[in-house]
Amino acid sequence: MQRGSKQRAGMIIFRAGTRVNDQARVIGWQDAARRANRYDGSMSCADAVQNNVELSLGASHFFVREPGTLRMEHARDEEVAWETFRGHLLDAAHCIGRRRFRAWHVFVDDEDTHAPAPLVSVYWDREAGRIAIVRRILTHGFEAYEDPPGVILSRPVRKWLRELVGTIDLATIGPGELAGELRTGLFLAVIGVSRLPITSLESPLPSFSLGLLAYFPSLDFGGESWWTDPVALLRAALSGRLAGVELAKALETALRAAADQEQPQIAQALADHAAATEDGLRRVCEMLRATFRYVSLSPYGSFVDRLIALLAALADGDAVGTAAVTDSISTMLRQLCRHLTAFDLATFHNSGANYPDALFLDALLKQFMRLVASQPSLLIDEPGDSEAEQRARRIRRRALRQACLLRQHYERLRVPDAPTSQGELLRVLPEPLVRVPEEQIAQASKRRRVLFADEPLDGLLTPVARQSLQAGLADLDQATELLELGRAYFLDRPLGVLKQPGEVDRTPLVSHTAVSRTVVKRRLAELLANGWIAPPQHDRWRDTIDALPIAGVPVAELTCVERPGVVSLADTLKVAPDFVLQRSRLDELVACYDWTIDTLNACDVLASIECLRGGLLVHHVTDGGLPTLRIYDSQLRLRLELDFGHEPGDTVRYVERDGVEWVDRLRVRAVWEENGGPELVERRQIDVERWIVLRGALREGAGRST
Repeated sequence: MQRGSKQRAGMIIFRAGTRVNDQARVIGWQDAARRANRYDGSMSCADAVQNNVELSLGASHFFVREPGTLRMEHARDEEVAWETFRGHLLDAAHCIGRRRFRAWHVFVDDEDTHAPAPLVSVYWDREAGRIAIVRRILTHGFEAYEDPPGVILSRPVRKWLRELVGTIDLATIGPGELAGELRTGLFLAVIGVSRLPITSLESPLPSFSLGLLAYFPSLDFGGESWWTDPVALLRAALSGRLAGVELAKALETALRAAADQEQPQIAQALADHAAATEDGLRRVCEMLRATFRYVSLSPYGSFVDRLIALLAALADGDAVGTAAVTDSISTMLRQLCRHLTAFDLATFHNSGANYPDALFLDALLKQFMRLVASQPSLLIDEPGDSEAEQRARRIRRRALRQACLLRQHYERLRVPDAPTSQGELLRVLPEPLVRVPEEQIAQASKRRRVLFADEPLDGLLTPVARQSLQAGLADLDQATELLELGRAYFLDRPLGVLKQPGEVDRTPLVSHTAVSRTVVKRRLAELLANGWIAPPQHDRWRDTIDALPIAGVPVAELTCVERPGVVSLADTLKVAPDFVLQRSRLDELVACYDWTIDTLNACDVLASIECLRGGLLVHHVTDGGLPTLRIYDSQLRLRLELDFGHEPGDTVRYVERDGVEWVDRLRVRAVWEENGGPELVERRQIDVERWIVLRGALREGAGRST
């Protein structure tokens, strides 16, 4: 359906053609696109900001499921109750001050009624030179009232919660960066600011989770219509316009928004893409895994069932096939098992009240067993297998073994009627989603549902699955597989260590691979209790893990500080005291800083920063209590120590780029250089202050060294 964009009386409005006022005039979005991103003398800053905002809010960036209607209002001078505390925008009733903005508001109207409040807003404070992106979520809350005179009471009420998604300081960005910063901020406002939704701000808008609204920064053809067909949206995304997270969110949007009868068209679109190009199959599989990696399952709806149906349809076709889908599910299961090993449903996830990961694991495992039942050779070794084929089958068996173990572990766990959390209960959600009684979150004894009570794992295992599971258990004779029983993915925000308690932390999220002997022994005990292994096997593998050397950095030797509402390496100690860190994903951190400074040229490890990929980054606290960062190379040798270049009481400067907060510069304290061979490194103190700076983040007055 064609949608129009109109303007009148200082207000820009998107509406269906039947609602357009006759006096409205059409905005030239393509003209705005040509004028945007030019901070030279040809246009004023005000024109540049306005045109960039209008371009970023172009209709063709949006998906709105019919019969919803997109509407955008532009207020040239709006007074707003405004006060922030530690990165949070306070409720209007709690704000002392008011500020004036030029504002743009995005609404999604129902078929017959206007939305009472915008979902996303862009505020420009011209005097301060800053742009703020704010979103709103309808929540259950309370308001004060006076009854009788002189007596203040409270009553439940539905109210719109404002959340500050991010700010853009116009003084710190270059001429061509504003549109990108705006679009990224709008994207994060819709999908949430983190792939791990712990706080409300990190979670998607309910409208996105329900398939009603989506926004894509790169999906812009300059037109005046928004997307209403989820399958057409997906095909456009697959044409090469989108990549990475955007591409994954396009598939997620299609699965959430398409009607049941349209779901087969999604599978056909992916199959067509897999068959169309030489790397089409690889791209589809990467898209499936990325969709899994970035999805938020709260609230828990039909997404998992639809994804499983999509995987089954792709396995049945020739373009993708059973083997590729099985490997994709294998990857999902292994990642999910490592996540649940780290963040188990007893200690985390509101003490098991929020358990979508367990339901997801169950659904993926069932589909995995269906696929291998039709093609046993995917898991069971055959004579003459090459080393690569043996390894591929062993990894698939690992996925089956770990998933069965975790599935059995959570069998008969008491859980609420539906997955939920205290934060989710505050959100107003439409039917059929209902609020779980709050007592079920805090009190396990009040929970009425027993997880997997009607489907014990023993009854689900097919003959092929049983045979493969026994082979997967036999694989525990290999050290790698034995350690996998205790391997977990933990998360940390190392650059946010100096933030205040409760402060919003958008610093980079770094994942760590860790392993624990204690957890391995727990899993072995469970295998014995399940009857899956015999006592001699249990004793032999327990002796093996006791004697097995585990390379890495013990978490117990680090100073880990628990941060309320923020993931940190302190979470490892809640699971087991002996986790050893073995690897960190440092690609983003490595890419965003400029490491090529003169002082470090003598340090062989940093002559090519590639050697840090696959290495490890951890916090360290000096004798004086100064927090530092230590970086280990891929051989787990300590190579570099950095600090934040501040003294106690100083404020560390953060620069926001593409929705992520970065420390503007890091000071080099010491390097460890090879001396006497690759196994030996020696510390070299840096006497002159030298800096590693954020690429493109610093402006006048900043340099690489002082």
